[in-house]
Amino acid sequence: MIETIQTPNTGQQVEGEITSFGHLTRRTIDGVERLFGWLHKWQRVEPSAQPVKINLGAGLHVAPGWINIDSSVKTLFARLPEFALRGLFPLATVRDTHSRDEFVALLRDHRFVCHNLKYGIPLPDSSVDFIFSSHVLHHLYREDALKLIREALRVLKPGGTMRIAVPDLELIVALYLEGRRKQALEYFFYSKGPRSNLSRRCYQYDFVLLKDLMDEAGVRNVRRCKSGEGTVPDLDRLDRMIEETLFVEGER
Repeated sequence: MIETIQTPNTGQQVEGEITSFGHLTRRTIDGVERLFGWLHKWQRVEPSAQPVKINLGAGLHVAPGWINIDSSVKTLFARLPEFALRGLFPLATVRDTHSRDEFVALLRDHRFVCHNLKYGIPLPDSSVDFIFSSHVLHHLYREDALKLIREALRVLKPGGTMRIAVPDLELIVALYLEGRRKQALEYFFYSKGPRSNLSRRCYQYDFVLLKDLMDEAGVRNVRRCKSGEGTVPDLDRLDRMIEETLFVEGER
């Protein structure tokens, strides 16, 4: 009688180990982001250059002269020397589209503030001329999004402008009705799980829903804008994902 010996599928085992390591790394990064968000919650930023322009939830989508407020781990690296940034590049750019050189240059050449927006915006009352926020609001529940818009109004100067960009719910629904169901559902759920705790999707907006939110917060003159067009400066650098995005501006 010949005994059959079953051997494990080495490929699947290695893949499982890599996946487990990735999940552990992601949980560690999430923990670091939560910790430093809490540690920095009382910080205050005094703007220097005029006009004052802040980019909320900026990631690495930045423009010169802006204060970029974000709680992702890469923001913590901004003050590190270049050799350290180069070494940390693989850890900080999961699914990112920037090269190592671009990653280093962006963090070295722009002003970043590590801050979790659930603790508010770390600037004084009536101190900001322009606010830009792209693809952030839908990661918040509506109640939290309302608080953030009200906080944005607090730091805006009278007559100051905010520009909000979010995935366009009308487009998402159109994709679903066209039969592109999986693509539409990706705007609500990640098929492989979120990249981080910060990237979870909690709500979606069309123009009516976003205008209602901004009106409720007290924003004036809420209107829909085209990509690259509006009162806020540097839109040629800041507006992104143009085909799928709803752009809205309003004033204090």
